[in-house]
Amino acid sequence: MPFIISMAIKLTIGFSALVLFMNLNGKGQLAPLSTGDQIGNYVLGGIIGGVIYNPSITIVQFLMVLLIWGLLMTAINFLKNTSTEMKNIIDGQIITLVKDGKMATENFAKASMSILDFYTKLRMKGVYKVSDIEEAFTESNGQITIIKKEDNLGIMLIAEGKIIESNLEHVGKDIRWLVKKLNEKGIESIENIFLAEISGDDLFIVKKE
Repeated sequence: MPFIISMAIKLTIGFSALVLFMNLNGKGQLAPLSTGDQIGNYVLGGIIGGVIYNPSITIVQFLMVLLIWGLLMTAINFLKNTSTEMKNIIDGQIITLVKDGKMATENFAKASMSILDFYTKLRMKGVYKVSDIEEAFTESNGQITIIKKEDNLGIMLIAEGKIIESNLEHVGKDIRWLVKKLNEKGIESIENIFLAEISGDDLFIVKKE
């Protein structure tokens, strides 16, 4: 009976800690879109699963481990939100597989993807010919994005006042071009932009309130 009570208490604490963390730091763990979120899920599952069935680990020790995990995930999220370089290090960058209808064969190794895996992912997305693809690239979470030749994809260049240089490079533009386009629209400060998205030659901008 004492073991069951201890296990129930630990499970309740783990559940409560997860709810609290998600309310404080967003709900990325519910549907992980990045490497950091996915790793956080793995670590939390290991912590809770390993502790619940181990009577030698006390509730106080369990609380300390959860606190350390919560502080670590909070620090990682803070670094990702304040530094593009840190976000690229933690979550990785997009890797181009097809550009302007041509396959970037040298990038398949970087994405750890074989051509057979690529074909499988194409079929899963309803694409059956490589010749139909205008662009294809892997997202930071490992998922693949396919743009067919008749599609027109919007790519984010600025997010909450920060330039996404990897996306800017992906569309073949540089910071000088971006600043010029913003100036043409009467915008002097990038920090005042909540979102800037390019689609074709059109730059869509949402300013911060």
